[in-house]
Amino acid sequence: MPNTQEYGNQKMSRRLSLTAILLTFTFVALAGCGQDKNAETIETGSNTSAIEHGNDADRSGSAPNEKVAKESKSAENNGNGAEKSTPSAPATSSDVSSSSKSANPSHNPFEAAGIQDPKAFLNTFKALQKAVADNDKEKVANYIFYPLRVNDSEKALTIPNKKEFIAKYDQIFTDAIREALVNQKTDDLFVNYQGVMVGSGELWLRRATDNPKLFGVFSVNLETVAN
Repeated sequence: MPNTQEYGNQKMSRRLSLTAILLTFTFVALAGCGQDKNAETIETGSNTSAIEHGNDADRSGSAPNEKVAKESKSAENNGNGAEKSTPSAPATSSDVSSSSKSANPSHNPFEAAGIQDPKAFLNTFKALQKAVADNDKEKVANYIFYPLRVNDSEKALTIPNKKEFIAKYDQIFTDAIREALVNQKTDDLFVNYQGVMVGSGELWLRRATDNPKLFGVFSVNLETVAN
């Protein structure tokens, strides 16, 4: 009997030991799973947090840049607006007068006709006016370029030289032609590439091709006077 009881006690003790070992393994396994799960949760949370923080970091980093860009664009637009809205300062009377005086000496109203010396041309023109006003045929003939072309409503004449011009002076420089020339204001002379026009086209003057300071009449238009 004692041996049987002792054997039963040993058997029970072994079972209890095995049960304890199994429980220990189970607890350890469960604990390990819990740690893995926690670790996964923590790792996942940290990754999510890092991504979120990364996005926030990107957003926070881009926000100042966008703000700076907007402010820069706004400043640029304001600058452009200021330039457009800012009127130019009006010129004072002294500025206008000084600029006009400084521009006059270099201004050449006869440049289109190839005349480079306006003063010399005006001197010739005024001398021609005086000669016509004095009815001095000899002097007037000196301001003619030959051959002179004379146009009327019926035909065109060519005056080859000074002698023939003086002979036909009254037919060429009629009262209307002389009046147009004498009354012509130098400020109202019409100029183009062909020359300088008197009145409504009664007379045309130009510079000599071989002498830039020599000027004369090269065409008379009686037809213009008749019309």
